[in-house]
Amino acid sequence: MIRYVLPFPVQPGKSESDVKGLANLFSSRPAEYQESRRRAGVTLERAYLQKTPMGNFVVTYVEGTKSYMETLQALMDRSLDINQRFIDHLKDVHGMDETQPPPAPENVIEWADPEVMSRQRGLAFLAPGIPGTEDAGRAFGREASVTRLAEFTASRRALKQNLEIVTLLETPMGPIIAVYLEGEDPIQGNAAFAASQQPFDRWFKDECKKLFPPEVNFDEPLPPVEEVFDSQAVLAKA
Repeated sequence: MIRYVLPFPVQPGKSESDVKGLANLFSSRPAEYQESRRRAGVTLERAYLQKTPMGNFVVTYVEGTKSYMETLQALMDRSLDINQRFIDHLKDVHGMDETQPPPAPENVIEWADPEVMSRQRGLAFLAPGIPGTEDAGRAFGREASVTRLAEFTASRRALKQNLEIVTLLETPMGPIIAVYLEGEDPIQGNAAFAASQQPFDRWFKDECKKLFPPEVNFDEPLPPVEEVFDSQAVLAKA
């Protein structure tokens, strides 16, 4: 399975209604959406609206069976009208040029609890990284989720979380780190993580201070993030 988290900046002047237009389109045409994503190998797609000091972003979590480039190529196939509308939306609302796709995402943490087989609620968000810390971030991700896997798993189970994907993207604005959490209640889980002083959680948050600017504080809960799309709900109608 391929998993990644992708942030899409919202163009200045675009309203929340503009942002949610694509989700409304997909919801109103479930069979066409299903065919588009079947061709692209996409099995789950969830999107969240986050308001930040850098501007508004749609942060999208994707699971699928094809590589990033294969998925992107399939979604850019204009032979399907719904793909045409998707491409037009990306350009109009997010300023994305289909001839210059976003750089390939790189997961620095990819953890799933093997004991949880059902889908849970999701939450995705992003934060800017400090330029020049990319290699340190990769090393931190390996230490946290591979070398210290048992501690990572115990931490996330205590938060009632079953999935965590952390994606690094190189952008003109510098490194962006996009995160997807899934669990019983990821908002409450994030608040519990912010308050936690358990040794592993404390170490994890202290290491994050070296990778993110001071305004990104993991000792505080996330500001509100709104879910705007969940493919599970759409595919149930198809």
